Amino acid sequence: MKKTILVFGDSNSWGWNPNNDLVKQFERWDDDIRWPGVLQKELGDSYKVLVDGLNGRTTVWDDPIEEYRCGKDQIIPSMDAAAPIDLIIIFVGTNDLKVRYTVSAQDIANGAAILVRKALGQSGAFTGGVPKVILIGPPPLGPVSNGVFKLMFGGNEEKSKHLGAHYKAVAETFGVEFLDAGSVTKGSGIDGLHLDADQHECLGKALVGLVKKVIG
Repeated sequence: MKKTILVFGDSNSWGWNPNNDLVKQFERWDDDIRWPGVLQKELGDSYKVLVDGLNGRTTVWDDPIEEYRCGKDQIIPSMDAAAPIDLIIIFVGTNDLKVRYTVSAQDIANGAAILVRKALGQSGAFTGGVPKVILIGPPPLGPVSNGVFKLMFGGNEEKSKHLGAHYKAVAETFGVEFLDAGSVTKGSGIDGLHLDADQHECLGKALVGLVKKVIG
């Protein structure tokens, strides 16, 4: 039987192309370019990677402009819909850097901690009732001021540099595996926020060994 992995993420798991201008229809990277697709290819046919990537998804914040984006409300339904799963990979937090939220890097990680706790508590969604989680810390923002997101994220570049350390502390607290995406990827030079094709490949390949460590 295939081992099933659920990716719970935002636009960088959905596959947002950094060339999007917020005017034309949104473009996304093809399945084989997105990091979950890269992970699937590297793992092979004995694994199945399911992707729940939602543009604008936050950890715990309700967005008054882009509604229905709160990860805290969505993670359990997402897990139950995909069940049974062997592993969930949680990769959200970048959208918490929007200036409208005015929260610290530590509070963004605290939001991720709530998602981890909910995932660990939903044991019935996991094969054999054994919860297994990998938490990914978002990479720092790139040159946001150069792109279409400068008003939405501008000024939070420095804050974003501290997410990795706080996310690592969350992972250690809950005893789950952790990958700092900033150690293997960087935001696009086009919009400063999303991953270019080569960075999707880097992230997907970086997760292979960790996934096998967790679920064999």
